[in-house]
Amino acid sequence: MEKQSVFINPFVDRGFKILFGQESSKELLIELINDLLEGEHHVEDLSYMDKEDQSEAIDGRGVIFDLLCKDQDGTIFIVELQNAQQDYFYERGLYYLCRIVAGQGRRGAQWEYRLYPVYGIFILNFRSGRTDKVRTDVVWADRETGKPVTTSFRGIYIEMPLFNKKESECETPLDYWLYNLKHMEQLEHLSFKGQKALFARLEELARIANMNKKERDEYEACLKVYRDNYSIALYRKRQEEAKFQEGLQIGKEEGREEGRQEGIEIGEERGILKTARQMKQNGISFEQIKLCTGLTDEEIKNL
Repeated sequence: MEKQSVFINPFVDRGFKILFGQESSKELLIELINDLLEGEHHVEDLSYMDKEDQSEAIDGRGVIFDLLCKDQDGTIFIVELQNAQQDYFYERGLYYLCRIVAGQGRRGAQWEYRLYPVYGIFILNFRSGRTDKVRTDVVWADRETGKPVTTSFRGIYIEMPLFNKKESECETPLDYWLYNLKHMEQLEHLSFKGQKALFARLEELARIANMNKKERDEYEACLKVYRDNYSIALYRKRQEEAKFQEGLQIGKEEGREEGRQEGIEIGEERGILKTARQMKQNGISFEQIKLCTGLTDEEIKNL
């Protein structure tokens, strides 16, 4: 019998919103952002914004963010969770950032392009194939020096499958977050509550038993979709692996056949050369040797 989880799966859309996307959990989102931007930017308070960004063009492409919020100083944060494998998610993150930057434009001659900083926090529950790092920070920087030319544009990509630290190996506040999020559905108690007092609140919100009926129904519906999508992705992966193994086996068989043919050809060539050498030693003419072996004058001369 499958053991029932104590805590929600934070990678399910509804679970993620319960932990970070409501007023009662805002302090957790603030803490996560501050740990990500430690020593760079400190958030005191956040206000949730309309997550839907419609294009100005009638037939333009709109965007619906997972979470969109603003600091008191005007800094804007996009927080996205992506479960499904996507080849161009780094470009998608860039597109999202550009939408928010462009949305700050004001009409009128007096505006001088003063932009509020925009941060994109993108949590990927798959490997992008573009990095072997858990965290990748993207900035607009001088190519030669690597120094950022503006603080108005920043993308932070977290690839969860690349985080493989054990509990005893976690050292930083970000490690504590990533460990709990990655293993939450398998844990009976969240780790590192002694290091981060706010994790007691995280544990409270994450407990399935603390959900009301509406939250539970919504979560279960999202969990079913998550598991169905996971099963489909796993099936496709296994099919691809099976095709790869089949191709590998065919390649080996073809390689063995090619090797056999190559061995025959080498043997034949050596036999011809040996015969030609013996004929030459016995004083048989070049013409007779050529006729019998198919070798050229030059090849016979070099025997």
